[in-house]
Amino acid sequence: MAEFRDSGAGVRGQGGRGEGSLSCPRCGREDRVLGVSAAYLRAKAKLSTESKGGDGDNVTTREENSALAKALAVAPDEPDDSALGCFGALFVLVSIGAFVWGGIAGKWFEGGTPPRFPGGDGDLPFGIEDPTTYLGWISAASLVLGPLLYALSGRSVRAWRRRTEPGRVAADRVWAEGWYCGRCGTVHFAGERAMTLQEFRTRVWSAGGYGDLAVRHPAV
Repeated sequence: MAEFRDSGAGVRGQGGRGEGSLSCPRCGREDRVLGVSAAYLRAKAKLSTESKGGDGDNVTTREENSALAKALAVAPDEPDDSALGCFGALFVLVSIGAFVWGGIAGKWFEGGTPPRFPGGDGDLPFGIEDPTTYLGWISAASLVLGPLLYALSGRSVRAWRRRTEPGRVAADRVWAEGWYCGRCGTVHFAGERAMTLQEFRTRVWSAGGYGDLAVRHPAV
């Protein structure tokens, strides 16, 4: 992970790009300039929820990224595959339920044929479809789909880690050398021109070897 430095406004001679003023190249001022690491941490909001119960007050704290924090992220967000895992669990439960239902109805453990009644041409017998006929197919299909969805639920996360982790140190190094101007909404490196948030993201992510993802995940 990146090493957070003292990134106060108006600091000079830091950022690894040589001595000199870190004033914003666009507005020429320093009072709203922060290191990217400090601006990122400041943009992360912590929300607290209080609930009163019989045994005392419970406080739940959750962290939520603002649009700026997301735009300054050093890597794309880890994909959320929780929905696939939930569907996998649901299919497994359906498979178990269908099998139990069939067992209660005597479908699996008792032999027998559907009831037959006279009818049709020449009073030939015909069968009535047993409503539990398809329980076996439902149970089998759900049993296959459930574990399959479980396996797929972690696949994108593993692919994300293989793509981002090898170059994360290099991306962190470039990321920590940037300076964010709160007045202009731009990022710059010491002695260089001001960049948009998208340009900064592309530069940092390219240093980590996953710069092509910046096009798919634009900084808003």
